[in-house]
Amino acid sequence: MCLSIHLYALDPLLPPGSNFDLNPWILQTISSTNLFEEKLPPDLRNGFTNSLFYTNTVDGSLVFRVPSNGGITSGSGYPRVEFRQVKNGAYWNMTDTTEHFLTAQCKVMVVATAKPQTIIGQIHGSETNSELLKIRWTGYLAGKCYVEARYQTNDATKSEYGVKLATGLSLGDIINYTITMKNGTIVVTINGVSATQTYTTEFYGTTDSYYFKAGNYLQYSSTDASIYGKNQFYKLSFNKQITEVQSVLESNRFCIYPNPPKDKIYINSPFSSLSNTHLQIFDGSGKLVKTFYSIVDQSIDISDLSNGIYLAKISDNSTINTTKFIILK
Repeated sequence: MCLSIHLYALDPLLPPGSNFDLNPWILQTISSTNLFEEKLPPDLRNGFTNSLFYTNTVDGSLVFRVPSNGGITSGSGYPRVEFRQVKNGAYWNMTDTTEHFLTAQCKVMVVATAKPQTIIGQIHGSETNSELLKIRWTGYLAGKCYVEARYQTNDATKSEYGVKLATGLSLGDIINYTITMKNGTIVVTINGVSATQTYTTEFYGTTDSYYFKAGNYLQYSSTDASIYGKNQFYKLSFNKQITEVQSVLESNRFCIYPNPPKDKIYINSPFSSLSNTHLQIFDGSGKLVKTFYSIVDQSIDISDLSNGIYLAKISDNSTINTTKFIILK
């Protein structure tokens, strides 16, 4: 699946509340005096930003930055800058037969190397010991990081266990995740791989109410303000129908992935064959910097290109398709 669509949807010059629908969320963050605080949906819609919550000026992504010495919530030993769902179906019960849906596309950019873990998505309850799901990143060494779905067990212990769904990752790699919950069953899909857990009222009761969380819940605390975690989000949506349509459109359009790439780009093309096509790459000023003919393996070496936004144009004898990609080294 192509991952370049966010380049068209996000404006690096706008605050997060103008690039994303933040009406369903409260922002749990850290104040200028280093204490935990919350920002309500009107604050977010009206353009709230600070040094911990802002728009990346290169690609328009939503940045959650968490200092390891930041103020914490009661009952937690770690700082966070993350969203808590308060609308769009929030506070459902265990046996709710409505499917509750959240999807996101993000990157983990920086972690605390002493304990390189951060939680990027959750299903949380209003009662004690009701964190049914955490999506947790672990690692900082290139090619050795992983993301897992961490569930509570459906028994009296409510102990936590993890299922690794994406491995061999590096900081800055794209993570696509989807969470659904319906009638006690939670399904998590990360980069195309899924895991399921079903909960029953025998152990979790009928009085709790559940909601989604997303952002950066850093799993490390210290007194050193220079140690921090940083996550960037490109998509965040409760709308399953739009997401499914978007996936179909992406799978049938010309695009470059991964985006941003490292040394190579790969091509998803509407053409049945690439052997009779040619690809041109233009830099941000419109200058032609590369041309390729008869692309055989759908991969292109771009290791010599510098940072910036590029336009790729692919054509056969009658049709031209274009897309953008960004290089960040």
